[in-house]
Amino acid sequence: MKEKLLGNPIGRIAFFLRDKFHLIHTAYFHPERVGKEANDQLANILITRICQSNKTFIDIGAHIGSILSEVLYIDPSIKIVAIEPIPAKVDSLKRRFPSIEIHNCALGNFSGQIPFFVNIKESGYSSLSKVASSQVGEIIEISVPIKKLDDLLSSNDVDVIKIDVEGAELNVLRGAIRILQKNRPTIMFESVLQVDNDFGGTKEELYDFFNSNNYVIMIPNRLAHDDPGLSKEGFLEGHLYPRRTTNYFAIPRERRIEIRDRGRNILNISIN
Repeated sequence: MKEKLLGNPIGRIAFFLRDKFHLIHTAYFHPERVGKEANDQLANILITRICQSNKTFIDIGAHIGSILSEVLYIDPSIKIVAIEPIPAKVDSLKRRFPSIEIHNCALGNFSGQIPFFVNIKESGYSSLSKVASSQVGEIIEISVPIKKLDDLLSSNDVDVIKIDVEGAELNVLRGAIRILQKNRPTIMFESVLQVDNDFGGTKEELYDFFNSNNYVIMIPNRLAHDDPGLSKEGFLEGHLYPRRTTNYFAIPRERRIEIRDRGRNILNISIN
């Protein structure tokens, strides 16, 4: 049903109303979690609108295409590159988004073949880690290609990268050093509680990676404001229950003011 609603006006209204219902429901029944719910919804608004026109947006872990569909709706001039390891999802994406460049593979810091664990009931939890994949439902193991983003693309105009890979974010980034250094994109990445696997690394290592590459990490509701970014302690604390957010933004230090101002334009924030 979600796939059928994507990309049309009725679907956009339905998703908008769903999000508002979730926010109200959380505020009423779980008030301690309302900040996290609001940040997650804000993250989706920002990530689908923050890419510059005629630049490249990379969607890593495209799933059913909810993010890339909104990016395409907001600004058709943006070139979208989608990465998705599950073959059935790739076939669906190709049918529904024929103009988008789609790669059927996982991403990491090496190239080859690798086991991938598909969650039949909740495919969004599918992962390179059987542990991370087994939150709900039956798991099927398949073999998929794994590649480095640096080997897959040679774009000089990558402006935004979205990463949702269920705990394998760090190795995706380690395989994209050239793109990060050359393009200096804004990155939105998912980061939840630590999962024991061989692909994700620790939260400390993830923070250190961004810091060593001159990136700052932001919570969505601070992106459009004067905030220097999270300290390592603040980043780690944000993962404790109740979490501050599911998705964080990593911004090159030299682009912090630019991205802040773009965020203000998106959210219609006026600073006097």
